[in-house]
Amino acid sequence: MKLKKISTKMLCVLVTINILIMTLILSISYETSRGILESQIQKNMDSELVVDTNLIKGQMDQVEKMAEQLARNVESTYKTTNIDQYEQYIGKVIFQSDLVIGSGIWFEPYVYSGNEEFMGPYIYKDNGAPVLTYEYSNAEYNYFNYDWYKEAKNNKEASAHFTELYHDEVSNQIMSTCAVPMYDNGKFIGVISVDIGISSIQNLVNEIKVGESGAAQLIDPNGKYITHNDSDKIMKTSIKDDSDTNMAELGKNMFKGEGQGHEKVKLNGENFNVYYKTIDELGWKLLLKVPESEINRPVRNLLFKLGFICVVAIILSIIAIIKTISYVTKNIKKVNSFALSLAEGDFTTEEIDIKTEDELGQMGDNLNKMLRENKQIIQSVADSSREISSESESLHTTTIELSENYNKVEDAIKTINEEVMTTSAAIEELNASVEEVNAALDVLVDEADNSYKISSDIKYRVKNIENNTLESYNKAVNLSKVHEDNLNKSIENAKVVAMIGTMAEAISSIAEQVNLLSLNASIEAARAGEQGRGFAVVASEIGSLANETSDTVKQIIETTQKVEGAFSKLTNDSKEMLLFINENVTPDYQTFVNASKQYGNDADNIEELSNKLAEMSANIKNILQEVGKTVVSIAESSQNTSENSGEIVDNIDKVSDILNNISKLVVNEKNVSDSLSEVIQKFKLK
Repeated sequence: MKLKKISTKMLCVLVTINILIMTLILSISYETSRGILESQIQKNMDSELVVDTNLIKGQMDQVEKMAEQLARNVESTYKTTNIDQYEQYIGKVIFQSDLVIGSGIWFEPYVYSGNEEFMGPYIYKDNGAPVLTYEYSNAEYNYFNYDWYKEAKNNKEASAHFTELYHDEVSNQIMSTCAVPMYDNGKFIGVISVDIGISSIQNLVNEIKVGESGAAQLIDPNGKYITHNDSDKIMKTSIKDDSDTNMAELGKNMFKGEGQGHEKVKLNGENFNVYYKTIDELGWKLLLKVPESEINRPVRNLLFKLGFICVVAIILSIIAIIKTISYVTKNIKKVNSFALSLAEGDFTTEEIDIKTEDELGQMGDNLNKMLRENKQIIQSVADSSREISSESESLHTTTIELSENYNKVEDAIKTINEEVMTTSAAIEELNASVEEVNAALDVLVDEADNSYKISSDIKYRVKNIENNTLESYNKAVNLSKVHEDNLNKSIENAKVVAMIGTMAEAISSIAEQVNLLSLNASIEAARAGEQGRGFAVVASEIGSLANETSDTVKQIIETTQKVEGAFSKLTNDSKEMLLFINENVTPDYQTFVNASKQYGNDADNIEELSNKLAEMSANIKNILQEVGKTVVSIAESSQNTSENSGEIVDNIDKVSDILNNISKLVVNEKNVSDSLSEVIQKFKLK
């Protein structure tokens, strides 16, 4: 359908463009927001994985250090310490960690006692109290044949080693044994074992909150589930053999790839984002999975809000467009009606009422001006027509009288001839004056040219100032942005100081534990008597070092607090400096740039004025040259006039004939004037 009204055309075009722009903005906002959200979630999940894996590793490290400390104490004192002292000591140590179920000392045959092949006291927790048993220290159990004992015996580095997780049917929990070999001058003498139950780690993993409906899972190095919402799969099913093929594929990819990663997988008909990280040394893998619908929920909400805003904006813009178009069409109708009246010759119509200064107002003002000027011109033509008619009649009478007076002209010609001779002398003086003025104008033209060159130089220098000022302004703005970015990076780097304080507190806690161990060692050395004196000195030195470590840690914490305060003050001062640059220096630069641009405009005006002055001077010079030529011509004409006076007399008769013809032309002119009056009467002027 062809649109005839300009208002309808404008409305369709503007509304269509507005809708397209809003749709484009909505699409870009959605994609950008989704990308930012996914990136932020990736960072949050990575941070959560680091925190959770560190918590798990920290608990396991505590058990490892406990086992190694027991091994070091036993291998250095087993020759002088009674077995019951070890039993009491282990009975206290196993309560230092909730993971520990029990611990045992397992000596090689006849090492601790020349009469005992099996020496393996085992202390375990029972209702909050330590319980001692020797039921594993016999030939029937024969602890020498167990894997944990063999692996520890083959471990030449004397470091702790965790066995693979296994399900204990008696306690109905997942367990592992941390075994540490003991050596005496390079000779293997036995093993320290610490049995742990990882129920607290399972609870820790099960309590991890991943969004609103996400979950966490822990996988052992063989792919078996350590935690799962289906208890039948725990330590029985491998993720690589899961009945859900997508989950199995995820498990295979996890064990093929690096220690940390991120994948998208469909589980039970719903898309999930899965993030995983390997716990070093243990080989366990922690998985965090969160539904994509939950991740995309904020983006969808944002999309709905933006969509609502866009609809409101489109409606408001349509209202504004309709009002604007109504205003434009209303004024166009006024102009159309005004033009129609003029086309019909009605110049009595009222001028258009102008209430605005925009383009429509300017057009109305110009049409009003056209009305006034055309009305004045037509009125003038009408008046002139009447005057021509009247003058034609007078001219007809005058031509008759003129013919009679030409006889008198012949006598006057002789007198004119005499006056011409006098005029020739005056013309020669005028010619000399014109030459002097011409010389002065030459100087004026040269000065005008110099002014134009000077104004051009001024324009060039002002342009350089404008460019330099703008360049300085851009450098200042860029410098401010660079320093602001550097300041933000420094603030992030300053957070390391807070981490140092946390590490210092951890070191202080370790020092307190070392001090407690040294105190226990001193007590045991005192009980040993003369044989434990050297060990008592070592324990005392360890206690002193622990106290010094605590004091040093306090100094580190105080220094860290001072550094944090200094960083805070430096950050505030830097922010104030950037604020001063943005609020004071940058606006001043902007003002200077605007002034430079204004100087450039002034230089353009001066250059234009100088150019016009040069052109006007040159024109005046040309005119005077023409005047000089005219004066010379007049002088020559005066001479010719004198010579031709006689011929004029002869031609007067001819002029008389011409006057008769003029009389006829006057009659024709009157007829034309009457016709013009009839045409003008068609216009309505009053």
